[in-house]
Amino acid sequence: MIRSAGLAMNEALLGLALIVATVAAFANDTPAAAALSSQQAQARQFGIFVGGTATQYDLCAKKGFLAKPAQSAEETAKSIFEKMRESGPDQSAYVQEGWDMMKKEISEHPAFFTKEKCSWVGKEWAKILTTMRAN
Repeated sequence: MIRSAGLAMNEALLGLALIVATVAAFANDTPAAAALSSQQAQARQFGIFVGGTATQYDLCAKKGFLAKPAQSAEETAKSIFEKMRESGPDQSAYVQEGWDMMKKEISEHPAFFTKEKCSWVGKEWAKILTTMRAN
């Protein structure tokens, strides 16, 4: 029992570390972030959320915790981003910047993605797909 509590604590600390690392990445870019327009900042956040969730989904599918789709979640995210790029101002560099930041964090901490965490990722990815199809 003590060992499982220790594992839960370690997982919680790793989750907190991921959040802190993400915040620190933004804090280090404070002057650059201040120069970003609102649209550019939103594009970066969109890349973090949608792209990051797609990368998490594919990792979870690779681990066998989620079903592998016919098209990878990352390919689907690229398609979503391309459609958005065609219909408005090109903020793709900022979207990609956010996604790349999340890819790096995810690749450095693959053990964080347990069956339980992947269940949440699957639910979030389904919400994203539903939202994108409705628009």
